[in-house]
Amino acid sequence: MCAENNQNQENELEQIIASSANYRTEEEAIALAGGLTEEEAIALASSGGSSSNRQAARDAVAGAFREELGHAMEPGAKVMSADRELRYCLELQRDRIARKNIRFTEEFDQGKKPVRSAVNNVRSWQDGHYETSWSVGYINHKKTAERSGMKTFKRKDPQSICETVIDVRNGEDVSGDTYCCPNCGAVSTIRELQEGCSQCGTSFHMTELYPKVGNYFFVPDPGVSTDPIWKTVIRYGLCSLPVTLLLFAPMILLDQSSTSSLLSLVSPEKWTVPSLSRVIAYIVTMIVASPIIGFFVWFLSIFFAGFKTLGKETPAALSVGSSRKRFASQMATISPAYTFETFSSKITTLFRILVFSDSRESLPFNAVKELGSDLDDVVDCTFHGWMSCKKINVKNNSVYVTGDVFVDTTRDMGDRLKVRSEVYQITAARRTDVPFLTNFSIAKIQCPSCGASFNSFKSKNCPYCGKECEPPKEDWVICDVKNVGKKYLFKRIFWIVVVIAILALSVFSTLHSIQTGIR
Repeated sequence: MCAENNQNQENELEQIIASSANYRTEEEAIALAGGLTEEEAIALASSGGSSSNRQAARDAVAGAFREELGHAMEPGAKVMSADRELRYCLELQRDRIARKNIRFTEEFDQGKKPVRSAVNNVRSWQDGHYETSWSVGYINHKKTAERSGMKTFKRKDPQSICETVIDVRNGEDVSGDTYCCPNCGAVSTIRELQEGCSQCGTSFHMTELYPKVGNYFFVPDPGVSTDPIWKTVIRYGLCSLPVTLLLFAPMILLDQSSTSSLLSLVSPEKWTVPSLSRVIAYIVTMIVASPIIGFFVWFLSIFFAGFKTLGKETPAALSVGSSRKRFASQMATISPAYTFETFSSKITTLFRILVFSDSRESLPFNAVKELGSDLDDVVDCTFHGWMSCKKINVKNNSVYVTGDVFVDTTRDMGDRLKVRSEVYQITAARRTDVPFLTNFSIAKIQCPSCGASFNSFKSKNCPYCGKECEPPKEDWVICDVKNVGKKYLFKRIFWIVVVIAILALSVFSTLHSIQTGIR
């Protein structure tokens, strides 16, 4: 049966190759048969699957992720360009939003003429097994959430989306290879089996197929906007026009024969009822002058946005500091085949799975004794791009790493959604006597009690008989989670006060210099 299925699969591949005049190699056809997009297929084939030239495949995965992420909250969507942890995290988030009856839409609009093209491989790090790199795309990020009886939540921001792309340094690309299901005999590509056999539902424990996106975060970027400055200035001016009309309204109440001084504005005896022509002239003047006012409003909005970001991100940046160096130096003798970037991507995604899961006790990587219900109302959890490494300890053949993760959580308050900046301190552990796997492996997952096959990555308990199965020993486990946001709140207030003091001192010095020069 298996040999016959293999022959049928080969015939299908030959037909694809014969009918695909636009694709040059058999590798491309195999990639397309595995469910890749046209862009991914061409990039993957051009890399030849070799470890020396996989950059094209990484670029294609980063581009595919940006496209898939915009549809991640749609029913049944699977972000296959993400690794299994991030893919599962997005599925859990979608399920929670659906249970709360929230209609959630997310768009990544690059405009007809993007201001800047995506930049891949901005920075990269290598360890004993992985190569981790950053890719950056530029988008207008639109997010909307609606529910009956709830105030509509809308956000539209020009942002940069930063993706952590993880790939293996050495290893053959086997995603297009065929595999015979040991349960039903159906032949599928390895890539198709990531979510289990489509014919019988058998689940597999397999090595991750790289390259994949392991984490992502957003950075505010006003330069992403595709609108020209003049259009932006006019929009700001017209939006601020009602306030401008009220602000300068006392000017038309003054008697034309009075002196135009500030003291006249607070003297009611100088006021008079303006004529209709004067009111019309005033309104027309304000409309004509609105672009100038809009320019200053736009400039101030950018200034205060930068000021807000500075106060928000400075404590995180100072906390992270030398985390990368500290992690590398202390882990060098314990587990050298792991960079801080790979570690932080893994831990932040596992934490987000904890956030969105409604059955946390069954997660195979969860060893937290008590987490409570504080995270049950979270419908969105966005990584800031910051994670610190506080300390590393070794105990009982395990290494324990403690660090702070900075996130923005969107919580369901019943009548509205509220965004909060929060910090969680996470302790994760991994056994030091279990080596990292460098070769690809795939095996059927089977319950030792009833023999049923289920996804042991998503749950350590068999859904059929309830038997608890032993979780994998080669991966990280989260041991503790604490909300430490209040500690950083005081730091933010401190740095905001420092920045305000510096600005005030600068303004005072400038005014003093001007006054001295006049004298």
